[in-house]
Amino acid sequence: MPLDATSNRAGLAPSVWIAHPHACPEPDDLDAALTGAGLTHPRPVLILVGGAANLSDTVAPALLKLFERIAPRLDALGAAVIDGGTAFGVMALMGRARRCTGARFPLIGIAPQGVVAIDMAKPEQPVENVGKASLDPDHTHFILVPGDGWGDESPWISAVADRLARGRGTLMLVAAGGEITRLDVMHRLRTGGRVLVLAGSGGTADRLADWRRDGVGLPDVGVDVGEAERDLVEVSDLADAPERLPALVEHALAR
Repeated sequence: MPLDATSNRAGLAPSVWIAHPHACPEPDDLDAALTGAGLTHPRPVLILVGGAANLSDTVAPALLKLFERIAPRLDALGAAVIDGGTAFGVMALMGRARRCTGARFPLIGIAPQGVVAIDMAKPEQPVENVGKASLDPDHTHFILVPGDGWGDESPWISAVADRLARGRGTLMLVAAGGEITRLDVMHRLRTGGRVLVLAGSGGTADRLADWRRDGVGLPDVGVDVGEAERDLVEVSDLADAPERLPALVEHALAR
C-alpha cells in the first residue's frame, strides 16, 4: 500500500512506495510500484534528467521559466513527469514550477532507497541524515527502489516511464547533468526512447548536443552508441526553448 510522506507545499501528501529490496525493473515489480503509488492509468510521460548541484546561476532561472511554460501543456495532455525526486537542481525546479503554476500533473520521483533521507519505517516523518539527499516536497509521488548509490535508479526511471505510458508518448528531457545523467540517457537510448537535449544548459546536455550535431565522441558512457542512437536524439538550444519546447513536448507526448 502507498505510504504518506511529508506534506508538500501545496498541502498534499505525496505517496511514497518503497520497493522490495530484491525488486528489479521487470513487469511484475513495475506494476507493483505503480499500483502501490496509486498510478494505475496509462498516460504520456516526460522524463526529466540533468543537473542536481551543478546548475549555473544563469541556467537555473532559465530552466524554471521553461518548466513553468510547459506545465500547462503537460496538464492539458494528461501527462506525468518522472525525475530523480530530490530537492536539488532540475528536480526541485520542476517541483517549484508545478507549484507556482498550479499544475496538477503527477510529478514522480524515483530514487535509490539507500541515498535519500527518509525513515523507511515511518516515511511520514522527515529525518535529518547527514550525507543523504532530501526528497523534494513539491513532488506528488515517490518510488524508492533498491540501491545504495546514485545510478541504481537509472534503469527504473526508464522502465517505469514505459510501463506507465503503456504505448502513450514518452520523451526524455536533458538539462545539464554529469555522470549519472549520461547513465540515464544511455538506458533510455537502449530502449529506443526519444531524447531531447537542451544545448547551452551545460554538462552532459552540451556533450550530447555536440555528439548529435557533429558526431563528437562520447567517452565513458559505458555502452556502445552509434547512428541508431544518435537518430533518437534531438537538440534544442536553451535560448530558443521557451518558444520551441512546448510544441516539441506536445508533439512527442500527444500519442
